[in-house]
Amino acid sequence: MIEIKKYRVDLIRIVSMAVALLLSWLEVWKILASFDFIALAATIIGGYPMYEEAFEAIRRRKMTMELSMSIAVIATLLIGNFFTGLVITFFVLIAELLEDFTVDRGRKVIEKLVQLLPDKITVRRNNEEQEINLNNVSLDDTVIIKPGSRIPVDGEVIKGNSSVDQSSITGESLPIEKIEGATVFAGTINQTGVLEVKPTKIGRDTTFGKIIEIIEKAEKSKAPIQKTADKLAARLVYFAFAGAILTFLFTRDIQSTISALIVAGACGVAAGTPLAILAGIGRTAKEGIIVKGGIYLEQLGKVNTIVLDKTGTLTLGIPKVVNIKTFNGYNEEDVLKIAATAEQHSEHPLAAAIMSEAKRIAVRVNEYQDIKYFPGKGLICAENGNAILVGNSSFLKENFVEFNSDVIKYLEEKKESGETDVLVANNHLVLGAISIADVLRDEAVPAVKELKKLGNKVILLTGDSLNIANKIGEQLEVDEVQGEMLPQQKLEKIRHLNNNRKIVAMVGDGVNDAPALIEANVGIAMGTATALALESADIALANNNLNKIVEAINISRQCLNVISFNFWGTVAIDTAGITLAFMGYLTPLLAALIHVVSELVFILNSARLFSKR
Repeated sequence: MIEIKKYRVDLIRIVSMAVALLLSWLEVWKILASFDFIALAATIIGGYPMYEEAFEAIRRRKMTMELSMSIAVIATLLIGNFFTGLVITFFVLIAELLEDFTVDRGRKVIEKLVQLLPDKITVRRNNEEQEINLNNVSLDDTVIIKPGSRIPVDGEVIKGNSSVDQSSITGESLPIEKIEGATVFAGTINQTGVLEVKPTKIGRDTTFGKIIEIIEKAEKSKAPIQKTADKLAARLVYFAFAGAILTFLFTRDIQSTISALIVAGACGVAAGTPLAILAGIGRTAKEGIIVKGGIYLEQLGKVNTIVLDKTGTLTLGIPKVVNIKTFNGYNEEDVLKIAATAEQHSEHPLAAAIMSEAKRIAVRVNEYQDIKYFPGKGLICAENGNAILVGNSSFLKENFVEFNSDVIKYLEEKKESGETDVLVANNHLVLGAISIADVLRDEAVPAVKELKKLGNKVILLTGDSLNIANKIGEQLEVDEVQGEMLPQQKLEKIRHLNNNRKIVAMVGDGVNDAPALIEANVGIAMGTATALALESADIALANNNLNKIVEAINISRQCLNVISFNFWGTVAIDTAGITLAFMGYLTPLLAALIHVVSELVFILNSARLFSKR
């Protein structure tokens, strides 16, 4: 409401000044017009906001465009050119209105995120459904979400199934199926079925709430390039004064002097830079990339070295069965069924991988009669009078299992594979080997390829063995691989790169990555990152898609290119304008027009960043 009133006041002021211009031009009421009374009054009233800012600049001993333009207007009034003063003020006011409108429109793109949550929600309390305000929801409620409704809380589905559009949070383009036990996020859209959700986080504690909080802080932060823009704007004002003084000293023409003062402006830089940063933060937020401040958006655009963690970043972080090798006439399904029978109640991660594969291909497991676990080695269980052994090669040898030449050759070949082999034996005979590995994300290879195309050196750092690290590095074709890295060693590597004038982005997800995330110029946390990693990072991905890093770099570089264009474009126009004024080819009216048009061009140049390309 306040913004609407503000625009109304500005529009009324502009309309009144337009009427004053028309009356002055038509010389209506000759007595008043002869003294340019209307033009003088309109200039003083309409230009009041500009004069107020100019006075504040003097008080703070700061050079601003409002101060230079106020001096120009006052100069035209002192020499009796009231109509010109009115036109200058009129143009400046229009430019300010357009600037405010464009910047406020940019902010609204981000503010729309806040409006995604519903005001009223349906909950079940004391076995009764009731509609309440979102602010009154508690963790003890059961939230009922109908098709087409926004999900208001983070929580777990306790009843129902549906597909949910998570693009506003994770940036995923396709809806995700949600069944009992699945996690849902506030701000996402329930599409098909009714879901009953038990809240786990509400309000500002939700993923959506954290995103809003980060964006609000980011919008208020000032990037170094924005501070540079402020300094450049002040210097351009001094440049305008210098140009005006030189013009007067050489030409003694007050009209040309005022024209030089008017035409040289830094408004496009002063307004365009924060708008470009705001647009960049808004664009990344739409893509599920949460940038914590303008400074990090700027730094990301300058990055030339990308350091990647492996587990949970490049890989899924979940062991999976990648191959089953059979021996002694057994087939793959037989080997998997026997292994799953033995592992069905184990909590070991490798057992989980075996059971996941058995479930995937619908293998039915048998019951066992007895079982013994040997931590770090394997297990032995009895099933229908047979002794089933599942474990590593040393464990099987200790229990007198025979290794024929095929088994020995296979194990020798797999030494450098980087995969973990679980051997399966029945009594004293090896039936097969199940290879388990932490597999690469689907987009990992193309994402690394794109990062290198952008001119970045890509480095893989991992705590895994050097063999595993090298294998992953070969698949990804990274520039450098280092394995068996402790958190302190990762930190020291980042410091070494910084000392060699590299601008580094570190991508990770674990507690062990936190020190390196803090030390890097830009720390990027994956969507499933630990709370510590998210706190330590400067940029957070709402999901685990590595392509989002490429997208973030592209947006940040577009942002820097726009700001650079605005910088040098302003310098070029100011120089050309002062030169024309010096040569006597520029009137105050034309100077004001050039000033306004150039400012509008640079503001619109920044605003185009809001459009996805």
